[in-house]
Amino acid sequence: MTSTDTRRRILDAALACFIEDGYEQATIARIRQRSGTSNGALFHHFASKEAIADALYLEAIVSFQQGLREMLRREPRSLRAMVRGTIAHQLLWTERHADLARFVYLRANISRDSPAAAALAALNRDLAAGYRRWMARLADGSEIRPASMLVISAIVTGPAHAIARRWLAGQLASPPTEFVDELTNAAWAGLRGTQVRTRPARRVPAAGRLTLELICDDGSVLAQGQATAQLLPFQSAGSSTV
Repeated sequence: MTSTDTRRRILDAALACFIEDGYEQATIARIRQRSGTSNGALFHHFASKEAIADALYLEAIVSFQQGLREMLRREPRSLRAMVRGTIAHQLLWTERHADLARFVYLRANISRDSPAAAALAALNRDLAAGYRRWMARLADGSEIRPASMLVISAIVTGPAHAIARRWLAGQLASPPTEFVDELTNAAWAGLRGTQVRTRPARRVPAAGRLTLELICDDGSVLAQGQATAQLLPFQSAGSSTV
């Protein structure tokens, strides 16, 4: 058995243990036993359970992002095609790699002090740059309203993550890829939407005319008159003019 084969067996065994036992409950001893490797072989590749988890997480991200990079290299013909391609890949990858997807959601991220953190950050930066390069031409044509990559990612992939999580939890009878068209329509509309208009501030008149009446106890009007007064904005109790 080659060193590569041993590493693969350790990662596969670790994934099974993390899914079945939970990350906190999974132990190095259990992973070693399930992988059929010796202590020496396991620690030759990984110094700790955290190192195994980080390597597994990074491997999952590489696998997931590979499909997105291939989509961008094919240069989607439109904004809608890019949105649909991103969502479809996200959900199809989840279906095909359900346990790995469960682990990614379980792990959430890699700690900043992990040796794998720099590699993960570089992967994310490179993918984001690829999306920005492709979308640059759309921004010039006003097909997409200006927004940060964080907001764009949330609009496109956020709802798909919600669907994927529910499917992985066994809460959906239909596979997540059946929601691709609905999610695409919503994300496409969100990216192309205009800025929300705010209600204009209400203008307060500077002055007003008052009509005065002097009325008897029986309701008859004894006298009438008019006056002009300067008007100030209403202030609630405790407010200040400063």
